[in-house]
Amino acid sequence: MSPRVRLTVLQAAAPLVALLLGVVVAAAIMLALGHDPVATFALMASFNLRPASLASIAFKATPLIFAGLAAAMAFRVNLWNIGVEGQYYIGAFAAAMVGFGLRGLPAVIHLPLTILAGVAGGVLWALPPILLRLRRGAHEVITTIMMNYIALALVHYLLADVFRDPAQAGTPRIRTPLLAASARMPGLHDALALAGIELPGHSALNWLLPVGILLCVALALLLSTTRAGYEVRAVAHGAGAAEAAGIPLDRVHLMMFAGSGALAGLVGLNDLLGFFGYFDVDFPKGLGFLGISVALLAKNHPVGIIFAALLFGYLDRGAEGIQVFSRVPREVITILQAVTILAIVVAYEGVSRYLRALRTREAAVPGAATPGPEAA
Repeated sequence: MSPRVRLTVLQAAAPLVALLLGVVVAAAIMLALGHDPVATFALMASFNLRPASLASIAFKATPLIFAGLAAAMAFRVNLWNIGVEGQYYIGAFAAAMVGFGLRGLPAVIHLPLTILAGVAGGVLWALPPILLRLRRGAHEVITTIMMNYIALALVHYLLADVFRDPAQAGTPRIRTPLLAASARMPGLHDALALAGIELPGHSALNWLLPVGILLCVALALLLSTTRAGYEVRAVAHGAGAAEAAGIPLDRVHLMMFAGSGALAGLVGLNDLLGFFGYFDVDFPKGLGFLGISVALLAKNHPVGIIFAALLFGYLDRGAEGIQVFSRVPREVITILQAVTILAIVVAYEGVSRYLRALRTREAAVPGAATPGPEAA
């Protein structure tokens, strides 16, 4: 087997081996708890193949696609956007304000404005960390983590003391007024019915799923076929060499980090516009950190993010099934996810070291071809 073929096989096998390791660890925990792991995983598979479960998996995967893309866009230029959590929280709250604050608009105007408000909120919250990085050298990991805490506190203050639904006064519910119907995201029921697929009536699966998939494909093409994509790849593989070649590092970093924030602003819209119809104090949290895991599992490839998000949706839905029907704690699946991510990081580092060693050996041989940057 040639070194190039061996490298391709290792890259393809890394996520599968990592997932297998996670399954083995989860199975060992199930045995320790007195459960049959084979029967449990079989139950998970059968439970997840139900029509209602398939719709739920797709719904759960939708925000993870946007969160994974947001994290991956920053990772592609060696920036760590740990602030996706705060950015999507600000974006969702901004979208909610437009959703309930504007009335009497047709859906064709109101819905895009609501989505744009979410995007603008995400970009606004991403700008301070990247500007501090570019102007003052402040590390984005620290600043984005701090911005997460500020976002959570700011939104809770605005929600409880400024924009709380007056109709909920005197009740324990702390939420915004209901969004106008013209700001809600339509479901996929009618569109899928035309293709002969019947969604359960209670499913909240909506048009943000195909939007997320199209964004993944579009970004994959943008990064692989355009001048901007070439600059991103050049910066990723060697910032110093890229700058020496005339590529403006600050512009590329700002563009990718702002784009990361824009995508983060879409994360919360699946729940806000497609399910709840309001923003409350218990609005889903943690999606930004899950997006980092999705991006790592997909190795920051936009198309790979689709499959990684679906895998996380599959595991999350399956955790509900095994907890109800076999009394296996859903935390076992959380451990499976964590072990898989740890294994994938180790596996990819091993592949990267092999690639560097391969390049070093081939560089010592005159006329030898080396794997291209896309192999990294």
